[in-house]
Formats: sequence, C-alpha cells, structure tokens
Amino acid sequence: MTEIATVLAQVQNAPDPVAAVKRLVLAHGGHWCDPENAQGLFEVQLMGLTGIGPSVVAAVDDWLMQAKDTVFEDAQAS
Repeated sequence: MTEIATVLAQVQNAPDPVAAVKRLVLAHGGHWCDPENAQGLFEVQLMGLTGIGPSVVAAVDDWLMQAKDTVFEDAQAS
C-alpha cells in the first residue's frame, strides 16, 4: 500500500474526517486555520494534493476525491 493510500484509508475510516485531516496536516509540519476564525476559500494541502472549497468540509471532500483518483491511477499503473 502506498503512503497516499494509507493516509486516504486513515481519513476515510475516521469518525471525523476533518479532524483526521487536521491531525495529519499538523503532523506533517503544516499549518491549520480553524474555520470559525476565517472566511473565504479553504485550502487543504496534504501528501502533495490540494483540496479547495468554500468550507473546511468541502476542502477535505475535494482532497478525498483527489486522493481516491491518485490511488486508483497508481493501482492501474501497477
């Protein structure tokens, strides 16, 4: 299993995917802006993928779609 597949599984299996992504972003040396203190577009960068949306939940959902596509493409290439 690739590193991105492992991270994807952690986020998908978490009871709170946003909290899981926050924990992973911070663990990888990133920064996190809590949504109640910010307005505008939200961006989540993790494992070389960027999720963007009008809310943190939407940005995490966008990141999840990209991660799934990446894992699928990696599996097809193998």
